[in-house]
Amino acid sequence: MEWFYDNNGQQAGPVSREEILRLIMQRQIKPETLVWTPEFGSTWRPASAAGLVSPLTGLLRMSSGSSEHWAWVLLVGPWLIQRLTLLILDLRQIPDSGRVGTISVVGMMSLILFFVSFMLDRTSIRESGKTPPGFWWWLFLPGYFWKRRQIVGRGLSLLIVSLVLLTVNVTEKIYQFPQIEKEIQMRHGQMDQPAPSPPSASGQDSQQEDL
Repeated sequence: MEWFYDNNGQQAGPVSREEILRLIMQRQIKPETLVWTPEFGSTWRPASAAGLVSPLTGLLRMSSGSSEHWAWVLLVGPWLIQRLTLLILDLRQIPDSGRVGTISVVGMMSLILFFVSFMLDRTSIRESGKTPPGFWWWLFLPGYFWKRRQIVGRGLSLLIVSLVLLTVNVTEKIYQFPQIEKEIQMRHGQMDQPAPSPPSASGQDSQQEDL
């Protein structure tokens, strides 16, 4: 692929991707330097928006296209954290009443990791010169990875793993439903039981008279 770049107001090139990356390493091309390749049509883009330099870190993007690192963190990171937490709690034989605080903290950490990796993955796609899937796809990850694969052109393994994890989660919920329903019924039964009434004052008076 041929690249052109702005050199003090003058068009320079064509050069290969390897050459333009070398120029970036030598700081002859900066993140704000305009570059162009035939894929961009009639629009010149800053190097930071062309998949060459990350605007977040200023580091070179040595491989073409978007990275899948943050996509994998998004997909399996929160899931693994929650699974490991439950495994540790089971090994330590901590009762349900003692798990509430730990599970709440881990759930919040997982949620933060989920959204951070989600936004960074979308940024990675944007840096490669493509438009990432819409924000609301976070509500349904298989749909997000399906759209991502259409946009990026790869990522079949991400889509398959997301479908597998969705199937596992749904299957677990189905198997857990009878137990959850039983616990709800037990709680309702405890709430419906009448509270014990205090002894009557007349009864206490009669006991005192007998004494």
